[in-house]
Amino acid sequence: MRGRDEPGGWALAMASPDKARPDDRTPADLMPVLHTAGILGDRALDDIRARVARGEYPSAPDALADRLVRDQLITAYQAKRLLAGKAYGLVVGRYVILDRIGSGSMGRVYKAHHQMMDRVVALKIIAPEIASNERVVARFQREMKLVGRLDHPNVVRAFDADRANRVLYIVMEYVQGESLGDRLKRGPVPAPEMIDYAAQAALGLAHAHAQGMVHRDVKPSNILVDQDRKVKILDLGLGVLMEADDGATFATADGIAVGTVDYMSPEQALGKDVDGRSDLFSLGCAMYHLMTGKLAFPGASPIDRLGRRINNPPVPIVEHIPDFPAAAQRVLDKLMAFKPQDRYANATEASEALQALIRPRARKPAPAPPAEPAPPPAQAPSAPTVPAPPSYPRWFKPLAAMAAGRPGLLLAATLAAFALTFAAGAAVGYLVK
Repeated sequence: MRGRDEPGGWALAMASPDKARPDDRTPADLMPVLHTAGILGDRALDDIRARVARGEYPSAPDALADRLVRDQLITAYQAKRLLAGKAYGLVVGRYVILDRIGSGSMGRVYKAHHQMMDRVVALKIIAPEIASNERVVARFQREMKLVGRLDHPNVVRAFDADRANRVLYIVMEYVQGESLGDRLKRGPVPAPEMIDYAAQAALGLAHAHAQGMVHRDVKPSNILVDQDRKVKILDLGLGVLMEADDGATFATADGIAVGTVDYMSPEQALGKDVDGRSDLFSLGCAMYHLMTGKLAFPGASPIDRLGRRINNPPVPIVEHIPDFPAAAQRVLDKLMAFKPQDRYANATEASEALQALIRPRARKPAPAPPAEPAPPPAQAPSAPTVPAPPSYPRWFKPLAAMAAGRPGLLLAATLAAFALTFAAGAAVGYLVK
């Protein structure tokens, strides 16, 4: 299988198994190959032929393919296949293959275009080693009914799933971004960034678990990060296909299961029933690998690494990141606890614990000192109060006016009056005698 890793490879060959595989020589005329591929409609093909006839387009296959790519009538990936004479497999069901995105243990992923809805999607073609098993096909059909119910910002949405010409495929939303597996190729992910990604991933897993689904294959390549740093979980519902395939044993899993061993929970490795807590263990292993570039359970072979997770604890992360915060280490250790009951009870709880590591803690405000009594408000000086003049009898008003205006004169007049009165009294007394 690995020797047939050219673009398009085995997955697209399965789309038309009745066609003989042509050689890789450039065809003498590109138009028949382009017609056989079925990626363009009749009107577009007629227009290209007319332009070639008028000399507007070159007739040489290489030059014509370059011109069609430049005019955005075909993609560079399509041109490469057409020039190799490989017209088969560029149309799967209602989808035209535009480019190859990547590959993994379950199959290959392509960028595709829905012809009628004019929508770009990601199309995953399940590996023929798995899809040829009728038991797997039945399990796939049941699981896709659950996948169709998933609707969460942290889960890649599935639009369609079908089987065409013995090809089993699933159609998902096309996410502009990269997987954390690809991100790891540039070096370890800083711990705060990875903790944020893991918290989002746990929310997506919580949604899937609530719908009765266990991922079973959480790993860096199944965690996508878009251009806005939003995480989306990929391949939900496909992990069960490996379990349904009798041939996918660890002893013979070189091409199928090896990619999942390094993140597999102990109970899954032992073939026991799993629940959402198994995905949490896998998430912890993925975090460890992405932050350190090292495996939590190292070993010389897949069997050695499986044995270590069953019999030994993970290598302490501080051996790789000496300043790794103790609080973050406690969360990571709980995610990767050997026994499911020692892990977080559910993915929502795990997400909250991860978010708490990066969310700034709200500090309690310091108690304010007792307020000093405020001074009374300043008052403007009041104007002197002038008493209202008393009310006097009419005959007394001249005397009152004199007392207010010329008190000295009034006093002198009063004393003179007393003196005269006294003199008059004395004179009367003398005459009486």
